[in-house]
Amino acid sequence: MAYFKIETDKKGKLKARIQVSGKDVETGKAKLFTKKVYNDENLTEAKFRKQVEKISLAFEDEVERAYADRKTQICNKVLTFSELAEEWVQTIKNNLSHNYFLRATEVVQRFNRYLTEKHLDQKPISDITVRDVQLYLNSFSSGYTKQIPVARMKKDFPQEVNFRQLARDGIINRCASYGMRRKGNNIEETTARKICDEYKLDFDEYFEIASANHPYSPETIKGQRRVLRTLFNEAVRYEWIVKNPVCGTKIGAGSSNTSLREVPEKEVFSLAEAQDFLKTLGAIPDDEIYKRMPLELMLLTGIRQGELCGLHWSDVDFEKGLLHIRRSRQAAKGFTYEKDPKTKTSIREIPMPEMLIRDLWKYYDWFAEADKRFADRLDEYYLAVNVYRMPIYPHTVGHWLKTFEEKNGFKHVTCHGLRHTYCSLLLSQNVPIQTVSKYMGHSDSTITLKVYSHFIPDTQDRALSALEKLAV
Repeated sequence: MAYFKIETDKKGKLKARIQVSGKDVETGKAKLFTKKVYNDENLTEAKFRKQVEKISLAFEDEVERAYADRKTQICNKVLTFSELAEEWVQTIKNNLSHNYFLRATEVVQRFNRYLTEKHLDQKPISDITVRDVQLYLNSFSSGYTKQIPVARMKKDFPQEVNFRQLARDGIINRCASYGMRRKGNNIEETTARKICDEYKLDFDEYFEIASANHPYSPETIKGQRRVLRTLFNEAVRYEWIVKNPVCGTKIGAGSSNTSLREVPEKEVFSLAEAQDFLKTLGAIPDDEIYKRMPLELMLLTGIRQGELCGLHWSDVDFEKGLLHIRRSRQAAKGFTYEKDPKTKTSIREIPMPEMLIRDLWKYYDWFAEADKRFADRLDEYYLAVNVYRMPIYPHTVGHWLKTFEEKNGFKHVTCHGLRHTYCSLLLSQNVPIQTVSKYMGHSDSTITLKVYSHFIPDTQDRALSALEKLAV
């Protein structure tokens, strides 16, 4: 729709400003286009208005035609993989998480090198076959390993090396310091040299250069495949190819291409173990309540680690007993950032048990001790914090959990394992699958069934009992 406004300039002459809503020919995003019209023919206001109306309609058609012609031009030209990838990577940089952008960029660069070796880099994307993609994926599992140049510590750092300050200066991330406290550990060579430069240490005295070989895991290869599949779907959308060649590939003999798998019981706590875990958590002194509550929240609500770190106090509804999941806080290299949760259905409300609500009130009081205006600033405070009430690095809670388990003799269950435990306990108590799926934030209840169905009690017995009733 075109809009215009007629006014007079400083000399009293009529002029008009036309505004048209359209789409940018390069990005496809909404954009306002403007055009000015001057009354050079000294028309009356009525005649000038009619002239502006005609120009407005013509300008509106021009904007729409320019976008349509550009879209047709893009769709008619089949791009090479690198050309399409450049457009796609820029799109996810603007719209998706930073970590996914980094992973996608690495996959694109690696696949581009592979296409160059096969002399396919200058050919249209429609020339890339299933076999080309399959050979690329096979290269990861054919005994190929990634070699990482590292520096191995020959002896411990001196006392003056302050890891907290190094993290503040961006030389290391806070979690990396856990691997730098003992000799024999490996860290990246560039990081080791930065630390030595910062504290005027002799690099050769504290480190020796080594090479660490790491085989690629099946999940890494599946991650490569997922990124390529999403990218080639763009070519399908532009109708350059009929079928996505990545969908015809396989990873490993007889293995499924899906990343979904049943969660083994060893990766979760049983009901008795979960009860013991909560009881032992309750024995943590009140001056370390900031370490206890994140673990309790994950076990009793099933939230993801990023969702936990993204919780503000304004997300806790004490009156209704609900926890609102609205965002996720993620870690990237050297910084943290907030994003929307994993899927649209991950934005959800989770009911909290009375035990958790009581402990959250204690946690609330602990925050209020340090800030008299805390009740008016709930939206400014995160729940996952350190002793100074400052937000923690997202991976820190994983270290707290591991230390707690080792100290108290629990088997190792990860932060995501606490989420698995929450789901398995609900299903084992015959909570309807649709309800569990909703609380977990799954996009479809079939995902919950596929991963957790073996935790539903007496499934086989109930099925056989129903069928036997037919013979009565």
